[in-house]
Amino acid sequence: MKAPLPTPNPRLPAIPDVRGPLNIKVQYPGAGDLVNSKDSNFIHGQVGNGDAGLTINGVLSPVWPNGAFIGWLPVPRAVPSTDSLGRPVMLGVYELVAVVGSDTARLSHTIRLPLPPVTPPAAVQPPTVTPVAQPTFAAVGATRAPTPLKGTQSARCYGALTSCLLANPILGDTDRVVVGRPSPTGTYKWFLIPGTAVQVTGTMGDAAQVQLDNGQVVWIAKSDLNLEAAASSAVPVTVGTPRLEATADWIDVNIAANASPAFLVEESERGVDLTLYSVAVAAGSPAFVVSKDSYLAGIQLDGTRDRVVYRISLTSAPFGYLALYRDGVFTLRLRRPPVIDPASPLRGLTIAVDPGHPPVGATGPTGLWEPQATLPVGFKLRDLLLERGANVVMTRTAHEDVDLAVRPTVARRNGAHAFVSIHLNALPDGVNPYRAQGTSTYSFYPHSRPLAQHVQRGLLNEMGLADKGVHYGNFAVIRGTWMPSVLAEGAFIMMPDQEAAMRTDQYQSQYARGIIQGLEDYFRSLAQQK
Repeated sequence: MKAPLPTPNPRLPAIPDVRGPLNIKVQYPGAGDLVNSKDSNFIHGQVGNGDAGLTINGVLSPVWPNGAFIGWLPVPRAVPSTDSLGRPVMLGVYELVAVVGSDTARLSHTIRLPLPPVTPPAAVQPPTVTPVAQPTFAAVGATRAPTPLKGTQSARCYGALTSCLLANPILGDTDRVVVGRPSPTGTYKWFLIPGTAVQVTGTMGDAAQVQLDNGQVVWIAKSDLNLEAAASSAVPVTVGTPRLEATADWIDVNIAANASPAFLVEESERGVDLTLYSVAVAAGSPAFVVSKDSYLAGIQLDGTRDRVVYRISLTSAPFGYLALYRDGVFTLRLRRPPVIDPASPLRGLTIAVDPGHPPVGATGPTGLWEPQATLPVGFKLRDLLLERGANVVMTRTAHEDVDLAVRPTVARRNGAHAFVSIHLNALPDGVNPYRAQGTSTYSFYPHSRPLAQHVQRGLLNEMGLADKGVHYGNFAVIRGTWMPSVLAEGAFIMMPDQEAAMRTDQYQSQYARGIIQGLEDYFRSLAQQK
């Protein structure tokens, strides 16, 4: 018998028929993998023949025409055992049987399961913060502040209607930041410039608790502390009146400061709040700075005893920003939205295309690796962008590892107006793949969310999968601040029909067209706001 397949999606290309010899291969979980699921889990792979009937531990599981399968069934019974070093382990076995006519293939596939608790679970106690004997000043990051780039132009690909790749950029500028979190494992919120002085007040594992001022404590990695630089860094920070300096592409809010302050940037619908911690405002500084700039309306200063907030009012939504400290000046560089022709909204813009992974990446039932599928989508997106008069920056053009931190750096140094990272999704253990699949798009900063919404709509129109929504995502590639940045999860590579679709030129083009539609709609909307 064959298990019935889910109702085919007419928007997906037809799956090719495979009529080879039976040969069962499990793609996930791999032999010996630890499966962290309490009751049910998925298992996928291929059997070599699309006509095969397949049972997994006696459960009839669907096989697609190309021989791919994905089963959702109870986790195998756990059996105590020991590993090669004599340590206790729990093993489970999937028994797979594939049948076509009189031919039968069998596979026993062993996995590991979590060890049972040794003692009954007790009430969970919060981790203990170990206070330091005496609060100690330390500098975060390097012993000296990095040399920032001049503007965003120091390493740029030039030429109209071209695509380029900036390989192996040096991360010695403002992209090198130290991450601060509200808890040791919380989301990223503060991005401290190396050389900033902080007061260490406690530790917990590999994290250090630091105090930015009397009212704000954050957590950073211990490895990001530099105690040797503390003596020269622990000085009272005094800030002066903001001074504005405008160019055609951005406006700088320059604040004289005798040392790099800890800071936080928070966006609003038409403004940006810049908070500087443990600072004193120079005597005589005005409470309001008037601006005649067409983009920046004015700055309101709200100060407390050891903190100051610069409430920056803009005439339109924030588009991007960059924080720098150099030569005794803290600068918040506010990027102006580009001038857009609604009839040709991408012409003259620079778009960064990031084919997601490697390193790592998900793999489908027949062995299609995510980076192998996202790269051709990236090339198709590049070609569509060039046809529309855009300049294109590719973060990778071959199957080589590209560091996650390098990708947004490449985009910023080439003056990109948008960054799009292309991915294919997979699920964690214990989630039913027949229910949790579809298209989703992620952003990190508020100024990126409108782009994510437009890209999501474009992908839904072109790819025809379920709408899994637009979400906040704490992903390294979209944490760059200089431009709207999004990460698209167009399809689920773990599902046989979607993996087969992503092998085709047709569906790769549908993915690229969805992103193009979203980019055009987003930038056209910027023109309509003016």
